[in-house]
Amino acid sequence: MTHLLFVVTKTFTKRAWLAAVLAVCLLVLGPLSLRELIYLLEGPTDSGSVNPFNFHFAFLATSWVTFIAVCLQALQGSQQMIRGLPISSARIASGLMFSSVGVVVLLSLVTNGLYRLVFFDEHWLADYWPVLGPLLFLGTLVMVGYHCFWSMHAPGFLKVAGWGMAFGLLFFWFVARYYPNGFARGIVPWSHVTLGEFVTLQLVSLVAWLGGVRAFANIRNGAATPTPQWEQAQLWWTALITGRIPERMSVPLSRRMTLARLHWSGSCQRAVIVGGILFSVAVLIVNLASVAMYDSSSPELNHLLELSGTFQITTLVLSGIAAIGVVIMLAGSLAGTGNTEMNRFLAMTPLSDRELSATLFGNMAKTILFVVVLIQLALLLSYAGFLMIQGTEIFHSTYDLNDWLRQNLIYSSVAMIGFWILAANLLSLCWTGRQWLCNTVVGVVIVGNIAYVIIEQLLLASGSYQAVQALGTIIFLVYSLVIISATIGAYLDASKRCLIQKRTRQVALYFSLTGLVLFELWMSQQPRMPDHWIGFLGLTVLLALIFAPFATIPLAISWNRHR
Repeated sequence: MTHLLFVVTKTFTKRAWLAAVLAVCLLVLGPLSLRELIYLLEGPTDSGSVNPFNFHFAFLATSWVTFIAVCLQALQGSQQMIRGLPISSARIASGLMFSSVGVVVLLSLVTNGLYRLVFFDEHWLADYWPVLGPLLFLGTLVMVGYHCFWSMHAPGFLKVAGWGMAFGLLFFWFVARYYPNGFARGIVPWSHVTLGEFVTLQLVSLVAWLGGVRAFANIRNGAATPTPQWEQAQLWWTALITGRIPERMSVPLSRRMTLARLHWSGSCQRAVIVGGILFSVAVLIVNLASVAMYDSSSPELNHLLELSGTFQITTLVLSGIAAIGVVIMLAGSLAGTGNTEMNRFLAMTPLSDRELSATLFGNMAKTILFVVVLIQLALLLSYAGFLMIQGTEIFHSTYDLNDWLRQNLIYSSVAMIGFWILAANLLSLCWTGRQWLCNTVVGVVIVGNIAYVIIEQLLLASGSYQAVQALGTIIFLVYSLVIISATIGAYLDASKRCLIQKRTRQVALYFSLTGLVLFELWMSQQPRMPDHWIGFLGLTVLLALIFAPFATIPLAISWNRHR
């Protein structure tokens, strides 16, 4: 039995070591490269002017997510094989849990040690960079996470609510360690772990270990089943998402409708759940966490527009991440084995290229719409939660309320348009099926922007301000001409291949011309500016990015189908 327990530990660590090395390199080389880049651009800075504790929580969040991802990757690759070993469930669960704790503790110690060598002085532990307390909490978090992960194989509504409350209390307790004198006082490093804190963490770990062993045993012997209420909710949700309602009489569907439902249930449904529901919950949690830190007694912060700006920035950042996540999940829906060809059920479907692209485009647009609406709904719920906590006295005057409405209208427009531009255009690249094209476009944009920033900083350091302005104008012109030319070329090629209808071209042209005319009418009422043409060209590029997917996505699907 001891030998088999060693096999469990060895199997887990064997699958974790490579990802662990990459994680440590990422956490160390990333900040180090950023520091060297700052030194290159701005020269040596006074290290005493920067308090490392300001970055402590960012480091904890990034490192914890990375280390837990390493453990999940190793667990995914080893759990199925380990379950079949002739060994008790208690030993298997204990081996996995303690191996994960050992991995995250070792990675945390190595990362903090390298930070000490590269970034910190000899007083780091006592002054600004606590290690022991967060390390003990991380070990407890891993144990509780395993218990939650295995127990949720038998989901239920009460269990979901209980785990949500448990993790909320756990993180509240952790944050409270940094406020020993109360939240009204300033934050201080958690440099000293008291006996009570140590015993509390160990007791929680013990309870999580016992619960995790029991939950894993239920999974292994097949006793982990969801509650009837959960199963009924799953049936209802499946009917809502896929449209398959068992009570209805089955009606013969067209081939295009059948393909649309199959593609939706295979990839779009997952994108809505992850990109829409999970990220909307994340928006709500982060915004309500900022409400908890809101100081109503501070007159400079007790302002509706200040709070609204915080909510909108948070929502905008998470919306961008959600857009990339949606692209990643939808991009794989067309890829076949090894990404060398289109999925056979899509490539061989008895539909023309135009019908196939219209079906997939419709599912993509519906997915983006659902995700955007869910995230914006989370923003509205954030405002509702704030009003429930603070009251309506936040509305100081009608002027503030009007400004708030105008600000949110502008933000919502920018968020929806930005989400569409980012997701749809990236997806048009991914759906070509040509990895080199995606890598080339993304690489040129990233490297070009980095090179521009470096050259700009060098020119500013030398005092060549006119050269900086000329360089920015040239880069803007190059990007604009490339985007506009590519959009026009895509529409001409798609029309030639009969991939889009004539009405699509007319609508895109009509809305583009209408937008440009309205912009010119608005500019005619403003004081004449010398750089008026930059705004006109920028709006043209924006319209091109909005309407480009209507031509580039059908082209990408056609190229992918016939490669």
